[in-house]
Amino acid sequence: MPQACIFDFDGIIADTELLHFQSFQTVLEAHGAGFDWETYLKVYIAFDSSQVFATAFKNAGLTDMPPMAALIDQKVEAFEKLLENAEVPPLPGAADAVRLAAQNGPVALCTGAERRDVLPLLKGFGLLDLFQAIVTAEDVTISKPNPECYQRAASLLGIAPADCLAIEDTPGGLSAARGAGCQTLAVTTTHTREQLLDFADIVTDSLVNFPAILAT
Repeated sequence: MPQACIFDFDGIIADTELLHFQSFQTVLEAHGAGFDWETYLKVYIAFDSSQVFATAFKNAGLTDMPPMAALIDQKVEAFEKLLENAEVPPLPGAADAVRLAAQNGPVALCTGAERRDVLPLLKGFGLLDLFQAIVTAEDVTISKPNPECYQRAASLLGIAPADCLAIEDTPGGLSAARGAGCQTLAVTTTHTREQLLDFADIVTDSLVNFPAILAT
């Protein structure tokens, strides 16, 4: 049994990936650098905002990119507007999984999203106070799939990465966790079981199954 659990946010705790995709397109399409949903899932889903913008402009063959901070601010504003008209509940089993993990040891969040994207939702779900550490895009030099974010999360918890269970839904996120030396649990929220098998120690279709997994 792991001594600590480190949760991803988008696609693990909340189903917000489509909103992130739409908010990126709000900004990128104005510059001729947009892409479709399938491309987002294949290329961009584990990236933080700066990685998305840099890669999208490069893939579109554009060299005149606005300041990164301005692009990120525009994306966050677009995301917040979408949230105003969207109901975003926790994914099935996610809230109970965080609460159970917190009963068994320290819990961290490790996400490539911006801090201001996730804190209001965590607070609304009643989960914010359960996290001893929160690592977002602002807290690392390079986000997922680089392992720095998981190394930092484990360090903040004071637990060796090998004793931490990382819960992720993308190959990029799982690669980051494995690169840091964490145990890995994949949830098939955004990718198929076959796409995740090579990156995870355990694959499950839902965090509803988390109590049984944690007990093994």
